[in-house]
Amino acid sequence: MHKILIIEDEPLNASRIKRLLLDIDDTIEVYGPAKSIEEVVEILNIDNNYDLILSDIRLSEHLVFEAFHEVMPKCPVIFTTAYEEYAIKAFRNNGIDYLLKPIDADELLVAYKKAFSVTPSESTAPNLQSLSYDMKCYRTRILVCKGDELIPLKVSDISYIHTENNNVIAFSLSGTRYQLPLTMAELEDMLNPDMFFRLNRQYIANAESILKISLYFNSKLCVRIKGCDDNPIIVSKEKSAGFRNWLNR
Repeated sequence: MHKILIIEDEPLNASRIKRLLLDIDDTIEVYGPAKSIEEVVEILNIDNNYDLILSDIRLSEHLVFEAFHEVMPKCPVIFTTAYEEYAIKAFRNNGIDYLLKPIDADELLVAYKKAFSVTPSESTAPNLQSLSYDMKCYRTRILVCKGDELIPLKVSDISYIHTENNNVIAFSLSGTRYQLPLTMAELEDMLNPDMFFRLNRQYIANAESILKISLYFNSKLCVRIKGCDDNPIIVSKEKSAGFRNWLNR
């Protein structure tokens, strides 16, 4: 009897995945769905002994890698997504399958058999973190509009990024504001994680712009960023360990 966790923030997709899994083997124990980064971290901290995980890559405005950076799964992961993104070959070459939505029953069966054909020593879980960092080219410039000009904004010149009133604004090291035609999730995916960290839903910070970090109640952290006059930015308890590790690299 296999124990499988579903990570999916859309109820209809989660229900379909569960049904397809039970069509493959009605003795499977299906857990979840985990619908957010926080839920994934909490579940894996409590129990990280699943036989397989089926995970959507995007959870709301976040990427599931954010959770996996904090708690690495000990089992193979089959990723699901509505978009044919950069890493399909990379995931498959490393023994992790990657299914496009809507999930085809036959493709899921092949991926399921593949997941259980690997030995523990061949398990793909240890490769998840390196895949999320290494298997892509990160943006070095973002084309932005400033008045009637198009400006190639160097990513290295960005101090931090803030979302406000459904607008995403990049603040340069010199203090200039640039509205970005991208979501926070898209930026998190395309910016080099060695340079940028998503502090919370509202802020992405450049490591070079972090001025001060203070302990906050309930294991949270309080962050000050160069050029940011807002109140101290709070990093949640769930993200604080990953943030510390990121700064300590």
